[in-house]
Amino acid sequence: MDYPFIKLDRNHHPINPNLIINSQVDYDYYIAVLNYLYNQINLGFKPKYLVSLHYQNPAEYCRPIRETNKTLGFGDRYGYKTSTPLWNSVSWDRFVEYNRNDIDLTTKNAGKVRNLILKIIYGVKRLNRPDKYEFPNLFFFHEKGKVKLQYHTHILLPDCNYDKDELLDIFNTSIRERCKCLSRWKKIDITDVKYDMYGMMGYVNKETNSLHTALDPINSIPIIPHK
Repeated sequence: MDYPFIKLDRNHHPINPNLIINSQVDYDYYIAVLNYLYNQINLGFKPKYLVSLHYQNPAEYCRPIRETNKTLGFGDRYGYKTSTPLWNSVSWDRFVEYNRNDIDLTTKNAGKVRNLILKIIYGVKRLNRPDKYEFPNLFFFHEKGKVKLQYHTHILLPDCNYDKDELLDIFNTSIRERCKCLSRWKKIDITDVKYDMYGMMGYVNKETNSLHTALDPINSIPIIPHK
């Protein structure tokens, strides 16, 4: 099997083992974003928590119903129950599925999550008053994972006034209840970023290539260096 020849950037850094590079241009895009994220750490960003969340899927609106009760379950017949009549939900399911595969709509949904994070966790009550509040640095990343079915989101948070258990409770209650776009099946997960901050940047950037940039520049709040 022939592998593509990749010319490494002069500022090359170790890449995530899950990254697949198919061409020089894919590598160039990946390493450019990775260098930007590394520079954010050098400027003072210290990620404390990695938040991973999923969005609602049409499958969450239906559940299997056992219609027969045969011995040991062999040959049982199953149907499905939805919150609305099945035929009426087809167009809605297609709409939701389209949303979950559209990066612009995913970015819009993530914006609602970001605003709640700022208000509930960091106490930023007026999002249009950067002169009044000190906004924390947040970084959002969107990827599709191994199965490539729909986008999910990773968020890097700096330290705050809550520990990990308290944050889990806030995300899975207060924030999820206010964002209908978030999955009701999959819990929001939080991981401590302990030592390898640079390695974490490689992880959240692993799906960046010439066709997709995992970093969300709309919702992220980076450090802007002073000239």
